[in-house]
Amino acid sequence: MESVVEPNLLSLWHRCLPLLRERIPAAQVEMWFGEKVSRPISLSEKEMVLGFPKDSFVEWAEKNYRGDLEAVVSSVLGREVSVVFQEGAYELPVEELSAPAPVVSSRGKEASSGQETRNGSHALDNLNRLFSFQNFVVGENTRFAYNSCLEVAAHPGEAKNPLFLHGPSGLGKTHLLQAIARDVLERDPSKNVVYLTSEQFGNLYVEAVRTPGNQRMSEFRQRFRNVDVLLVDDVQFFQGKDSMQEEFFHTFNALYNSHRQIVCASDKIPQELSGLEKRLVSRFEWGLTVDITPPDLPTRVAILEEKQNSFTRKLPADILEYLAQRIKSNVRNLESSLLTLQAYLDLVSPDKVGALTRSLVDKVVGNKFEVDAAMQLTVTRIQEFVAHRYDVRIQDLKGKGRQSEITVPRQIAMYLSRKLTEKSLPEIAAGFEKSHPTVLHSISVVEKKIEKSEDFRQEISDLERKLCTSS
Repeated sequence: MESVVEPNLLSLWHRCLPLLRERIPAAQVEMWFGEKVSRPISLSEKEMVLGFPKDSFVEWAEKNYRGDLEAVVSSVLGREVSVVFQEGAYELPVEELSAPAPVVSSRGKEASSGQETRNGSHALDNLNRLFSFQNFVVGENTRFAYNSCLEVAAHPGEAKNPLFLHGPSGLGKTHLLQAIARDVLERDPSKNVVYLTSEQFGNLYVEAVRTPGNQRMSEFRQRFRNVDVLLVDDVQFFQGKDSMQEEFFHTFNALYNSHRQIVCASDKIPQELSGLEKRLVSRFEWGLTVDITPPDLPTRVAILEEKQNSFTRKLPADILEYLAQRIKSNVRNLESSLLTLQAYLDLVSPDKVGALTRSLVDKVVGNKFEVDAAMQLTVTRIQEFVAHRYDVRIQDLKGKGRQSEITVPRQIAMYLSRKLTEKSLPEIAAGFEKSHPTVLHSISVVEKKIEKSEDFRQEISDLERKLCTSS
């Protein structure tokens, strides 16, 4: 069935796409919402129907991008509108399928499911030049992880295989993964090394599945099951994506059985990744699992000093220490604050570095301090907030009451404690005087309700926002 798009509806869609690119990567916008892939079919007061060709794996797009798309369409229209994803709305020729996102590979090309692109630069050029072992500041929080990565780079596929790094965002996991890739390639440029995120792996997989025939899938499997070192970042993205997990599971087995090195990174330990199959979690636990925690004050100061080595103008030591005191949870946020101050001085008063005061620092990067403060939420603070919000007692959240007016706030508090703090599941369980499985179950209940109910999702988002701005 061929659809004809009304001119004003098409105009609306063209206004939405640039805004969508501000929320999700442009490559993903083109893959799923480009004019050759999806088309608006109809628009009513409360609903827009977006059409896709048949066999287009539309469930993926709907699950991952529906929220962003609805937000954009609603903002353009000035009213709340839901988006319905309709598969099979029209036929799409094979040659019009969009290209997947690139991955960094040692073969001197951008890998796209076995197809070579015009970019012929070496893989080292595609890695972040700042992400090397030489400029990674080692503290007590990262010493074990750093040394483990060094050993993996020197002897891939041997003792520490797989290596699984986990910890909150912004603490250096991506830096270490790319440092391994860089070091392996510098030692032996003939090695076939692939670094990518799990989302990129998923996009390549979806593209292979969407293409009629078996050639693209065969190329995909050949591409990933014959590497010497595979480094996959943010594996939490695999959660809830069963077919993708199945493919990665077999890729993992093929590499492991042929003694090829696998390195993964995630924001949580494997057993806390709800939505992952148990057999995949067990594979992640076969080798070495290493935790990365926030750095202490001396390490944070050292990170700032290392970062500003490349600057012509140096910030005073007392200002560096002040930044390190105010930002404790996220190295990326710490470095960003330093860069922001440097940019401010360039534009406003490049000759007054010595006159930089703490009050001026607060004015320029104070918002980053607020973000970091939100990241330091405690389980107790969350319990107090949720108890007040739902008019229950903290003792009720820790008690054994099974009435819905108590169990629901308790489950929400446990979910928020896991999402907004750095506490492990056992630590959260202790804070609620409950068992580890009870906390896991509560988190799972909340996650499922978020998926099924837009109102509940909004309620949880509102709680998160208020917690992070009031802490």
